[in-house]
Amino acid sequence: MSTDDNGDDGRHATVVRLLDDPALWAEVPPYLRQRVIRDADASVTPAPTRLRARRRPVALLAAAALVVVCLGVAGGMRLLEDDPTPAVEVALSGTEEAPGATATARLRDEPAGIRVVLDVSGLDPAPAGSFYEAWLVGEAGKVSAGTFHLRGAQSEIDLWLGVETEGYDAVTITRQPVAGGTVATGVVVLRGELPR
Repeated sequence: MSTDDNGDDGRHATVVRLLDDPALWAEVPPYLRQRVIRDADASVTPAPTRLRARRRPVALLAAAALVVVCLGVAGGMRLLEDDPTPAVEVALSGTEEAPGATATARLRDEPAGIRVVLDVSGLDPAPAGSFYEAWLVGEAGKVSAGTFHLRGAQSEIDLWLGVETEGYDAVTITRQPVAGGTVATGVVVLRGELPR
């Protein structure tokens, strides 16, 4: 085993053995022996410093990784803030069929179509045998954005339109009978005008 493997104790033993070897010295004065041992100790890097030196690159790599992650998150949030297609908001009011109901429809153009997010309040769950359906209505006709029933604790509903809003001037919510399918034969419970 080398003196490096033995550590500081192995170095001490080697120095002391050499100093005390009668073949090399006739007699080593005690002060000289202590000075050589002290100088040998000073030339050896203590173990805790060597451990800290090994840990330093790992700590630097961890800090660099944290900085990269933070920059990525900040950049992603910045991209979301700079969304080139802001949502169009439509305020819907309840009709005489649902006078206390209100809703906000946020329409955003996305690659898959127009995403419609409804935030509904004050509208009772659809009674048994019926459901709600969201529509774009106007000169171009009526187009369904999808159906929902509100039979749970959810007030925000995601729906999709496959057409552009040109030629349409309002968003309506109807209560439809299950027997009638998705033809716009139900009663309008909420209505809001598209901004122009």
